Amino acid sequence: MNKKLYQTVIDYINSQINSGDLTIGDLIPSESQLSKLLNVSIGTVRKAIDKLEHNKVLYRHHGKGTYISDYGFDNSIFNFFSYGNQTGSSIRIYKTTPIRKKVKATSEISFQLGINQGDDVIYLERRGYIDKKNPIIIEKSWWVADVVEGLQKPSLHIPDLLYAVIFKEFDTQINSSEEVLTAGIADDETAKILHINKGDPVVILNRHSYAKDKGLVEFRITTGRADMFSYTTTIGTPQT
Repeated sequence: MNKKLYQTVIDYINSQINSGDLTIGDLIPSESQLSKLLNVSIGTVRKAIDKLEHNKVLYRHHGKGTYISDYGFDNSIFNFFSYGNQTGSSIRIYKTTPIRKKVKATSEISFQLGINQGDDVIYLERRGYIDKKNPIIIEKSWWVADVVEGLQKPSLHIPDLLYAVIFKEFDTQINSSEEVLTAGIADDETAKILHINKGDPVVILNRHSYAKDKGLVEFRITTGRADMFSYTTTIGTPQT
């Protein structure tokens, strides 16, 4: 019996997971990318993704893309926030982590995390891309080191969804956050990374994240290009 075309897509995604090229929290290629790569129709790709989502191998986040999931992963974290373009439409953002290290908490970071100045924290600096070429956001986050010791190791893969690895590797489930959205202007460093001019407008999102049974564990500052960034949230349940 000939193998069904959608099985080709399933086999490819499973092979990427088994090889470690994709892991929990990673954004898989878009439907159009998979269609071209595997020489199948968009409909075939969607059918494969439907089946993998049904089996909880994948998780679709509307407008954002499809991610590697697993049975124990709490998908509610997808609802914390949604970046988008200037029109408000959600966009797929791929992330890299060029900087990760253990540092001593400054007075500002110790205040934000409710710890002592000089305590160990894990610092991550991430870049978010829509085209894998030019970043549109910069994420700087500081974690209580006792909670995520080892996150700074280069050998640990950090997926597009950071909280997936926090849950899987450190048994820490992020279940709530507080966010403040402000506007600002790009300094020299930010302008260079985001390929904009110094003084151009940027959007700044400060976040405090809390983990189940562990309290405040992360302070994060996300800076995004104002011309390629919007913030969408929902309060309550919209009436339809």
